[in-house]
Amino acid sequence: MRGAARFLPLLAATSLIAVSAKAQDQYFEEPSAKPKFTLNWDFLARYDDVQHIFQYESLQRGRFQLRPEVGFEPTSNLRIAVRAIFDYSTEKDSDPFVDNYIAREAAIERYYVLWKPGQFALRGGAFGMPLFATQMLWDRDIQTPGVAGAWESSDGAWTLAAAWFYGPQHDHDHSQIFAGQAVWRSGELGPFRLEAGAAYWSFDLRNLRTLYIRENTPEIVDGSTGYLYGYHVADLLVRMRFRLGTVPFLVSLDGIRNFSAPDGKRLAFEGALVAGQLGTPWSWQASYAYQYVERDALVGAYNSDDWWWHTWFEGHRITLALTVLPQVYIQGSVSFNRRLDQSYWLNRYMVDLVKMF
Repeated sequence: MRGAARFLPLLAATSLIAVSAKAQDQYFEEPSAKPKFTLNWDFLARYDDVQHIFQYESLQRGRFQLRPEVGFEPTSNLRIAVRAIFDYSTEKDSDPFVDNYIAREAAIERYYVLWKPGQFALRGGAFGMPLFATQMLWDRDIQTPGVAGAWESSDGAWTLAAAWFYGPQHDHDHSQIFAGQAVWRSGELGPFRLEAGAAYWSFDLRNLRTLYIRENTPEIVDGSTGYLYGYHVADLLVRMRFRLGTVPFLVSLDGIRNFSAPDGKRLAFEGALVAGQLGTPWSWQASYAYQYVERDALVGAYNSDDWWWHTWFEGHRITLALTVLPQVYIQGSVSFNRRLDQSYWLNRYMVDLVKMF
């Protein structure tokens, strides 16, 4: 017994060390990521040729755009960033009737805080479109000043999002825009993936410059021009991604209805097929898109300016692009557009040199 008693202190000390080691394993935390700064930028050089415009026979112009963004990430789930824009066009003045950009400009266009606590993503400031949407509804070049929040399920299948934007367009726009959306995805990226989103948008349009009304139906009250109809818009977007051999494909179908506009003016549709992927040298991408947009189906002040018309038209667009350097590609595109109240077609040709973000 005395011999065994000699080992009791040693046994107790060994047990204490083992318990302590187990506790350290249980409560040890990986060190958090160190704060870091990032610098990203993109660049666009474009030649634009528009033919058979009814106001004038044709238009040729060049556009150059540089957008650097500086970001600070103090933690892995928090990002603070500012992006500048430098635009130069061979045209001295831009035409708000068709363009969403300023011909010659140097400005801060994006400033935001992005916080991702757990399954949430919260944004504030001026940022890129945070919702699942095509450019038929919103031009990616127009920032969205305001706030946005999203929740994603743990398996990534569902996202619920809501946003409020204030005055996104140039020239002292005071409009307020509210949007809510639900998005479902068929799971992880693989041989086939399906995405479907349903959204509701409510536009309270205030103080937009008259030219930004574009093809929407105008109304003149007490000498001031505004919109004849309201814009309470439902958007249903479905995308399918798959591969044929080594080539990735994307099929996109987007349908829009404005519940505040009458029959014949309330519907819009876009169908698009994209093959290939850009980014690595000699990779390529080709696409075809068709749009049919009735006059008041959506707000023409905010959607894509690549088609020339914003609403009240149908059109076909074909693009072909080739990556020549890492993240640098050349793209040619042609679009054929017809105003729904006209019989003739407008042709637009563009050649872009793009450095991706």
